[in-house]
Amino acid sequence: MRIALANAKGGVAKTTSAIYLASAATRRGINARVLDADPQSSASLWKDMAEESGEPLDFDVTPANMSTLRRTGDMSTDEWEFVDAPPSGPVLARAIETADMVIVPASDSPLDLQQAWSTMGTIPDSIPAAVLIVRAETNTRAFEQVRDALDEQETPRFDTVVRKRQDVKMGLNHRPDKLWEYAEAFDELKRFMTDPTGEDGNEE
Repeated sequence: MRIALANAKGGVAKTTSAIYLASAATRRGINARVLDADPQSSASLWKDMAEESGEPLDFDVTPANMSTLRRTGDMSTDEWEFVDAPPSGPVLARAIETADMVIVPASDSPLDLQQAWSTMGTIPDSIPAAVLIVRAETNTRAFEQVRDALDEQETPRFDTVVRKRQDVKMGLNHRPDKLWEYAEAFDELKRFMTDPTGEDGNEE
């Protein structure tokens, strides 16, 4: 499985989401890795700093480009790749077109919402995609407005909402200790990838 983390706006926790989802997969016994396709190389830097701090990640982070993203044929269904995609350009397009699903992380702000919609609009209908609300303050009106706007526009989104937490913010460049809502987000993702209809193969 290849999951692309994409958003035209920077600073929306694409790298954090890729690292935490890969951690969740690994802790469930799944062979996972992160493909770092962003020129800022944030995921690779995270890996390097985690090793320097004595808390290495329990999965690999590999630089990715147009060529490496093309190679998908040797992947098995037991392997999960999380692509930390750039905000624009041909590498973003390649990451999306070779993905089994695209996750669009977005915080509970109007600007992030607009960028999430913009990104969702570039994803072909043949590729499943959904918004993952991250860094959310769920007791605020802003969160409610963003969530309701997504639902009113029938924008696919995760039921799981990743809350804004200092533990996640301060955990950058270390091996994730606690996965918080990312564990639930991965379980939701895995259920969808196993049964996209949500019907466990049963038709009415």
